[in-house]
Amino acid sequence: MSWKDKMKEFGGGDLSFLSEDGETIKFIVVGEPILLEGEYKGTPSQKIGCPVVTEDGFVLFIAGKRLARKISKHEAEFGSRAFMAVRHGERDDSNAAYDLKVLDDKELVERLFNLHQLEFKPEMIDEAVTAAQEVMKK
Repeated sequence: MSWKDKMKEFGGGDLSFLSEDGETIKFIVVGEPILLEGEYKGTPSQKIGCPVVTEDGFVLFIAGKRLARKISKHEAEFGSRAFMAVRHGERDDSNAAYDLKVLDDKELVERLFNLHQLEFKPEMIDEAVTAAQEVMKK
C-alpha cells in the first residue's frame, strides 16, 4: 500500500492547526467556514474550520474565532488573493495572537489557484469536517 493510501486510511491528514510559536500557513480560501464544537482541557470550545488550499493541497484549517474574523474581513478577495497566517505564542497558550497577511507573491497565488482547479473537490470538505469533529471530541 502506498504512503498516500495509508494516510487516507489513517485519517486526519486533511486537517491543519497552528500550534507552535512562529508557525505559518499560506493558503487560499475555497469554502464557507464551519463551526466546530468540542472540548479543550475539559472546557467547552468552539473553533472554525476554514476550507483552504495550501501548497500541499486541500486542508481544513482549524482556527480560533479571532483569526477567522480576520480572515472574513478579506472575503471580497477570496477569489484572487492568497493569505498567510502566523501564530505568536507558545504551545497550549490559549491567548496566542495571530497575524494575517495578504500575500503579494503572484507565482504562489497562481500555483494555489491551479491546485484548487486540478485537485479540489467540494466533497473533500465534508470528509475533513467529519475528521475534525472526531479530533474535537478528544
